[in-house]
Amino acid sequence: SDCTGDRRAVLIGINYVGGANPLNGKLNCCVNDTAVMKAFLLEKGFKEENIRVLTDAGQHNAKLMPTRDNILHNLKWLVHDPKKNDSYFLHYSGHGGQTLDLDGDETGGKDNCLFPLDYVEKGVIIDDELHNLLVKVLPPGVRLTVLFDCCHSGSAMDLPYIYASTGYIRGSSALANLGHELVEGDFDEDTLKELKEKWKQLQAEEKEFSRQVSLKAADADVIMFSGCKDDQTSADVKVTRSGGKSESNGAMTYAFTKCVRENPMQSYQEMLVNIRELLREKYKQKPQLSSSRPMNMAELFHM
Repeated sequence: SDCTGDRRAVLIGINYVGGANPLNGKLNCCVNDTAVMKAFLLEKGFKEENIRVLTDAGQHNAKLMPTRDNILHNLKWLVHDPKKNDSYFLHYSGHGGQTLDLDGDETGGKDNCLFPLDYVEKGVIIDDELHNLLVKVLPPGVRLTVLFDCCHSGSAMDLPYIYASTGYIRGSSALANLGHELVEGDFDEDTLKELKEKWKQLQAEEKEFSRQVSLKAADADVIMFSGCKDDQTSADVKVTRSGGKSESNGAMTYAFTKCVRENPMQSYQEMLVNIRELLREKYKQKPQLSSSRPMNMAELFHM
């Protein structure tokens, strides 16, 4: 997609104000994150009437409360009537978690999930549901860019192509071939044994990668930046705005917008490296980049 068609966005921020609090309870930054992201999208040429914001703080429109039904309704709006060169954007800031994988499609035996405001009554939204709703429905030539700023979000859209900062696709044959080449080299016995074990591991990863591709690959350009690995949590940052006012933001929302504003002309690989670098000094979380089909990491970021 060259992103010259229709552009729509859905931004979801849940502080869990006055409602049931999952996991570690109320959050402070998530509604702020939607405001930061909306301003960013307006700078990028998205029109206000094509941006829907679902939040639970200061929200007077019941249809825009981030309940499970409202979230799913607006996600369907986001990708309705898709046409070539359309560009859609989804941002979620709230609680993320994991639940037991019931259909056997996950590598680690767990589905990642989002916690809507009414999750106690209505349940969580798992990655399988998001994938079917947002990825499988899109035809070739349509772009969906996703930013998940929540815990346990590494594969929250079930996209099979996960990228290392070097540009490699994790689990792909390139890594297994590299292992094979190393094993064929001239090494001492202990090193050779270690390399052979590593090669076996890479082969197993490649086999699982092939299974994931067969289950979850899609032809549309779906690209997700997530705040951390599946087994990690995502942190908040304190940001001082113009006028000296300090407010909380999600670390990934902060890093993503700062990275693009400081250098609008950078590749996806450079973005992944730069976002990680922004967070590396103070935070343990390691942002992830994944896609629905193989992408050229040297391509310039656009949306």
